[in-house]
Amino acid sequence: MPATHAHADAAVPPGFILASLVPATEYKALTASTFLTPELLTAITLIALGRTRQQTATALGISLGALDRLLIKATTALGCRSRMPLLVHTAYGHSDYPTPGELGDPAPDLDSDEWMILLAHSGGFTFKHLSQARKLSLFDLTDINRSLLAKLDALTPAHAVRRAWQYGLFPRESGQVTNKPVTEGSTP
Repeated sequence: MPATHAHADAAVPPGFILASLVPATEYKALTASTFLTPELLTAITLIALGRTRQQTATALGISLGALDRLLIKATTALGCRSRMPLLVHTAYGHSDYPTPGELGDPAPDLDSDEWMILLAHSGGFTFKHLSQARKLSLFDLTDINRSLLAKLDALTPAHAVRRAWQYGLFPRESGQVTNKPVTEGSTP
């Protein structure tokens, strides 16, 4: 997917990049947020929208190295490791970070394997970790991941986490994130 807004001009506010990419209510909340800098909010949101690191750097008008430094600042501020799906999940789970608007469609029905992959993404676990822990081949995990991404209409694991938030699969309870589905193996 090509970058939708390439900005080499530093005078363009980073949050402006999101104006046509997210719903108006989310954009308003992001631009009003004082939790993180506009550049950090924009970078995290672009990653959450399924943009690659290169597309995100291009949209922000910065180098990949500068983006990596920015993402390290984000993971430090949020207190998480630097796995992009975990960064997105941690950001949306933070009480001061604007969550994406809900989708009007009902959530897709995820089977227990798809839930396992979604929870692994949101927890920052790699397929190598899952393969060892669950005794599943990397091929099987990749196949399950493809199914999960298709059901959530997501481009990347970080995008799948955003879509899960939009479907209400990760509800906020008292400002805290819950990683547990309502019933094991099915979508709430």
